Amino acid sequence: MNSRRYVICDIEATGLHEDKEIIEIALVTIQDGKIIDVYETLVNPLGKISNFIQDLTSISSRDLLEAPKFYDIAESLWLRLEGAIFVSHRTDFDFNLLQKKFHELGKDLKLKTYCTLKVAQAEIPGLRSYSLDSLCQFFNIKNKDRHRALGDALATLELFKILNQLTEKVYPKKLYLPQHEKALENLPSRSGLIYFKDSLGKVFKLEAAVNMNKRARELLLVSKENKEFLMRVESFFGEVTGSPLIAEFKRLNFHPFRPEWCINIKLQLSGEKTFSIRPHKKGMKGLWYFDDLSGARKMMKLLLSKISTAKYVYREGLPSKEEILKHNQQVENLVKTAKFPLDDLIIFGEGRSLGEKSLILIRSGHVLGYGFTYASQESILKEPEHYLQRRFCKHLGADQVAMRYIRELKNMRQKSDTWQGLSVGV
Repeated sequence: MNSRRYVICDIEATGLHEDKEIIEIALVTIQDGKIIDVYETLVNPLGKISNFIQDLTSISSRDLLEAPKFYDIAESLWLRLEGAIFVSHRTDFDFNLLQKKFHELGKDLKLKTYCTLKVAQAEIPGLRSYSLDSLCQFFNIKNKDRHRALGDALATLELFKILNQLTEKVYPKKLYLPQHEKALENLPSRSGLIYFKDSLGKVFKLEAAVNMNKRARELLLVSKENKEFLMRVESFFGEVTGSPLIAEFKRLNFHPFRPEWCINIKLQLSGEKTFSIRPHKKGMKGLWYFDDLSGARKMMKLLLSKISTAKYVYREGLPSKEEILKHNQQVENLVKTAKFPLDDLIIFGEGRSLGEKSLILIRSGHVLGYGFTYASQESILKEPEHYLQRRFCKHLGADQVAMRYIRELKNMRQKSDTWQGLSVGV
């Protein structure tokens, strides 16, 4: 918060109608984060107030008979407001009403304003209500004197401080929407698939995660960056798969893998092997696959940077046979990184419940399927196909996520899955 002077205001009025009048006003002035002045007074509206307003505020018509009129306090208000930034929860109500009252006295009140309601809507997307009560409950702000000007002004001051911290990204706590808190508490910290639903009950996003609870908390963290997502999520739940790779397979059922571009090998007339970017068509074999051309070009640049080429100041003719062989060997080494480490292997991981195992079988360089079992690892290795519950037939998406996962396994801190090679005859 800067050294500017802020005046936090709350007004109680005769209602929300066009000819509403002020019955109580409170101004809390702060500078450098400290309260330097507090002003509070009842205001005679020069008319009766409804029973509803009396019950809401506990201010009676009798209380207001002896109260000063607005023109009696106008100078005190002007001195406090002039040159300050006006802060309230819903400035469209408080500031506009003050402007109207000063205009009646021939004065034009012009101030910079800060509306805690509008800032809260921007900083905390997805809340079902942005009333002062709801925000105080969300941030655990105590308001002992609700619907009285000073009580609401002090609560707005605490809200103002928090919103400033959120805007400056120095708020120390992680925030989640109330409607998400309970579901987060019940979401397991295990590998699986998270289903996010909108207000119509339709699943609009699926997220495969190593730790569902951790990933959901990352996605549902209250921030402006998550605004669209938070506004859309009505509910969510998780499906435990034990293996995060099986969660990826399940996600492919809803979001099929349809690459637009691929990189494969091209053989030059000289016998040199080079990498080539091509539009991907159904059935086309590639080494690396991409959703867009920029991703393919970025990968191509990386691949070329890993191929060392001898440079000569002057030479005649094409590269020698030895140079071509060396070059091709480098290309082949890079090609290996786009394939499974072995054509036949099995990945073992955690199951969905205690004692259960998950298994993923790769045959001839393709994912054949996956399953769950309580059988011993020795029994599985003897006849792995017997334990498959879901089979694939050269599924490009399954192959790609499985290859990526095996590459990532060696870098994972918490390794729940392991893989081992299989002999062709097994």
